[in-house]
Amino acid sequence: MFEVRVPATSGNLGPGFDSLGLALDIYGRFVFESTSSPDPEHLTIRAYRRALEWMDATGPDLNVYTPHAIPVGKGLGSSAACIVAGVLAAQHISGEKISKHEILQIATAIEGHPDNVAPAIFGGLVSSGMRGDEVYAGKLPLSDKLAFAVLIPPFTLSTSKARQILPKNVAFSDATYNLSQLGLSICSLANGDPHLIRHAFDDRLHQPYRFPLVEEADQLIEIAKENGALAVTLSGAGPSLLLIREKGDKLEGLIPQLAECKNQWKVRLCLTDTEGAKLTEL
Repeated sequence: MFEVRVPATSGNLGPGFDSLGLALDIYGRFVFESTSSPDPEHLTIRAYRRALEWMDATGPDLNVYTPHAIPVGKGLGSSAACIVAGVLAAQHISGEKISKHEILQIATAIEGHPDNVAPAIFGGLVSSGMRGDEVYAGKLPLSDKLAFAVLIPPFTLSTSKARQILPKNVAFSDATYNLSQLGLSICSLANGDPHLIRHAFDDRLHQPYRFPLVEEADQLIEIAKENGALAVTLSGAGPSLLLIREKGDKLEGLIPQLAECKNQWKVRLCLTDTEGAKLTEL
């Protein structure tokens, strides 16, 4: 029996559409044990089997249960966590000594895109992208002056629906604007400059189309910024919101105002996970 701990992840971070991801100290814990009746439809078990095939290895049937799960359908990388856990389980069972770069290739092939699996594997703030079939990722510096929070609603939003709402084409001016914002956002996360953070996370590629799918989003952004949040973005495709805050600021004024909202939003203060997914023998 062994356990794989995988951090929740927040993708996009405003202007970093499909390219930036952040690992958070909110964890899914996947406990594996041998079984004679595996669930072939479980995403983690499917990833385990796919990874074994990728490595040209064999392994026993496994069952998995999650004593701590990342919220599903909330934009916190729950499917990426399942896949990364399955790939690490396959590596452990096979005894193969493969690099994190190779783990990234396998996990991305299963997930279809790297922006959540990359920070789940490496930890921290990660930039990722694909060139042909090859996936590349690199960790970016992140100031220790910063911390985060997520606002999690009681409702879900499917990634496919959030993807379908996006336009097929965007204006050249919007694309160049996002590039300028992306550079500023990466710089501001590295140096922790509050003034720069407040002006570096605007986006024209996906959030203007997705925010209307999230009930009360505009109201929450205003409330969060009034109570100390430096910037607010969608977490992944939503519906959760990621708040960037100064470390030590617990956004205490936010909680009573959330009680006035129509939906029961939960606030979760968090820091960055710096290690990425970890396997432990039990």
